[in-house]
Amino acid sequence: MSTRLFVTAFAALLLLAPSLRGQDDIQFFPLSQIQPGLKGVGKTVFEGDRIEEFQVEFLGVLKNAIAPKHDIILARLSGGPLDKTGVISGMSGSPVYVDGKLVGAVALSFPFAKEALTGITPIEEMVQVVPEPGSATAQRAASIDFQIARIPGSPDAGRLIPQEESGPAIWNKLLPPDSSGSAFTGYRLPLRLGGFASDVVQAYTGLIRQMGFEPMQGGSISGGPSGVASKTDLAPGSMISLLLVRGDLNVNVDCTVTYRKGDKLYACGHRFMLTGPAKIPFAPSRVLVTVPNLASSFKVNTPGPPMGSITQDRFGAIYGVVGDKGASIPVHLRLDSTLNKTTDYYFEIVQEPFLSPLLLNLALVSTLSATERVIGPSTLELKGKIRLANSVAVEIEDVVSGDMNTPNAAGLSASMPLIYLLSSAFPDLRVESIDLSVVARNEKRVATLEQVWCSKSEVSPGDRIELTAVLRTPSGEAVTQKIPVQIPESVSDKTLSLVVGSGSTLNLLQMRFSPLTVSPRDLFQLVNALNRTRRNNRLYALLMAPQRSFIMQGDEYPSPPPSLIQTLLADPGVASSITLSGTSVVGDFETKPIPYTIRGQKILLLRVTEGGR
Repeated sequence: MSTRLFVTAFAALLLLAPSLRGQDDIQFFPLSQIQPGLKGVGKTVFEGDRIEEFQVEFLGVLKNAIAPKHDIILARLSGGPLDKTGVISGMSGSPVYVDGKLVGAVALSFPFAKEALTGITPIEEMVQVVPEPGSATAQRAASIDFQIARIPGSPDAGRLIPQEESGPAIWNKLLPPDSSGSAFTGYRLPLRLGGFASDVVQAYTGLIRQMGFEPMQGGSISGGPSGVASKTDLAPGSMISLLLVRGDLNVNVDCTVTYRKGDKLYACGHRFMLTGPAKIPFAPSRVLVTVPNLASSFKVNTPGPPMGSITQDRFGAIYGVVGDKGASIPVHLRLDSTLNKTTDYYFEIVQEPFLSPLLLNLALVSTLSATERVIGPSTLELKGKIRLANSVAVEIEDVVSGDMNTPNAAGLSASMPLIYLLSSAFPDLRVESIDLSVVARNEKRVATLEQVWCSKSEVSPGDRIELTAVLRTPSGEAVTQKIPVQIPESVSDKTLSLVVGSGSTLNLLQMRFSPLTVSPRDLFQLVNALNRTRRNNRLYALLMAPQRSFIMQGDEYPSPPPSLIQTLLADPGVASSITLSGTSVVGDFETKPIPYTIRGQKILLLRVTEGGR
């Protein structure tokens, strides 16, 4: 090698050395030294993956501006396209420097502002989002109550009774507190949805905005993105995407890297959803174009392959580790459509208590809405499994039918078991995969309960009788169902009630006369209860006795001696955990599934001719 070539190569190596070292030796610019008129520079990506500089003029520091002990640096930005676009959605996290020292991250914007004004989160606040070594990082669970009703005659068996709330009400109940609606500035991160029908996105726009995001249509580039950043060059100013869904459908949230130290990085300059401990996959992202917009300019970008995971989601920033594997759930959906075509969809959703069920619901509703009718008679048959890491599975089985919005009902039916699973926060819980099969029909398959009778109306304790039910379809066809009913040996009442009806009807009945909130003891009890959840496509019967009962720790105790009731109620600690009822369930029965949604309810009275009186 000639002397000239050696010198040239050595000089190039010296120039590369700072970037090879990352930001291990970078200094922070103190917040106390920010003064009006001070000038600095920022870094971000406007196009491709090329990091460009823009100019920053500091206007001052607003103390306690957005929360106690959370200051914001007010600044004016210029350079590049910013004079036309203002602050761009997706710029959150863009680092700002003074004399080579890191000040913080572009974090906030002013919608409809005539110039590029921004709020900057100080870097001192951002680096505090990582807990001290050894601190607890408990799994976050969504907030939902459990009601598990014991099945008489099966001491360890129970049915999970779903809440009355359904549809948007259930998501609003689970939604974390909204901190995005600040009157001072706009917080919203762009939520890019690819493969989702626009009308479905519009229906969920209110909920998405309440979560702190701005929904935008998106997608992935055919053949995969080219030129995306690698592990070694994901530098401050680079754009990243949090991968919430990827595959045949895509959902990602975009922001910018602020500070990187080795494999650790800080981004956004504000929260994602304030989940605290997290495990969200992220990837480098390439900007295709920056679009000026009067309300809020935005970037059109496409993410690359996963590169690490976000492990902390806090008020001042998100923190991630390059090379760490995020938690995702593979989903396979097979749709037998009314177009006489079978299609398989494959995608992954992030494993997170609130997001996973919502994303599964959105994906299923959008996929079904793309091929099936939303208005007009329609029936969707669902079957599938949610497989867990410990070789157990929750069965998904239902039939939804109606004249409008059947995809919405199917989405909720598939996602509800996932809500209850991830709400439990059992330490050994990990969802390994979800398999779903949907058969669609352009007809209404509803069977209404028309008649019910028993093989005999006078019974004795220990008798086994047969219940016959006739259901009528819209076409006039009669569907006959038979249920064997066992009269308990312990019955001592003169009369019994046999309530026959659909799963939703009996759930509502049981919720009213025995309203209780119980947490499952372990994961296996929860899985068993979920697998016994009443479905739309079965007929159920409750044998009920007019005897006093009480419920304690999820178990029902019918006909307790009066002395026992008095003893329990005398202890305030025990009395507070007891629910009294004037009716006891002494039998719980069901038919096998049929390809119809069942509706209606009937009541039979049985006369007991023997037994203690």
